[in-house]
Amino acid sequence: MARRHLPTIERLRTLREVARLGSFSAAARTLGLTQPAVSNQIRLLEQQLGSRLLERIGKSAKATPEGELLIEAASRAFAEIDTAIDEIARRGADISGSLVMAAGATATKYLLPPVMADLRARHPAIDLRVLTGNTADMLPGLLDGSIDLGLLTGPLRRPDLRTRLFFRDRLVCIVPPAEAPAVRTLRSRDLSGRQLVLYDRGGSIRYAIDRWLGATRQRVRISDIGSADAQAAFVRAGLGWSIISEIAAREDADAGRIDLRALVPPLSRDLVLAWRADRADRPVIAASLAIFGSHAASLAG
Repeated sequence: MARRHLPTIERLRTLREVARLGSFSAAARTLGLTQPAVSNQIRLLEQQLGSRLLERIGKSAKATPEGELLIEAASRAFAEIDTAIDEIARRGADISGSLVMAAGATATKYLLPPVMADLRARHPAIDLRVLTGNTADMLPGLLDGSIDLGLLTGPLRRPDLRTRLFFRDRLVCIVPPAEAPAVRTLRSRDLSGRQLVLYDRGGSIRYAIDRWLGATRQRVRISDIGSADAQAAFVRAGLGWSIISEIAAREDADAGRIDLRALVPPLSRDLVLAWRADRADRPVIAASLAIFGSHAASLAG
């Protein structure tokens, strides 16, 4: 059998960009080529295959059925090549590159430090940056690629994202020791008439708390504060009760500065790792997920 000369990757990529953008000039700008160079690449490719791959309509262009067939095959090939390159990177020298991590304030303070320390110890060439904010504020960056990995409040129902449970964060009611009720668990009605210091409205935790309070929400006085540390400080000063993450309250409770009460029905939020589906195999993300996985197992235990 005669050896077949396959099209070059450059010509296939040029074909895909012209079809995707619908224009030779737009493809030239994207690829960093001149328009004549793009036209020449397409001409040579069509000559090589003996088939018309693009239909020109004025200044626009679209793929013919033969062109679409070739573009689909080329896209699969590009994906396989990218996967192979990433695998080579994993097998080669130390994993390097930038990792932009996003998390809420509580997770940043109480959950991220040991994970990030482990990541840095194992992969010192990773350039780590951590952003802090609400889940809703971080999602756009996760979707546009400016954020690589998020530790956010789930569920995140987006087809272009992949998620994995990292930690189930239990919420508790914290009270000044002098006001601690005799019962060990509290229902929403037990907070009626109280001054509550709660997370700012708009965040996922506050939304969950408001749902838990239900009708009682109309019978309490609420101060909005966007920091679990500040909420605990207000409670220590006798300025109200609060509902916060148990991991943020545990140190003060163990020291006797506040009392904890469980909520009935229980209230919690799932902190999930989230990343773009098309980036799952990137070495820095894969390495980070592996380390988070080991820490998730210890937290669950």
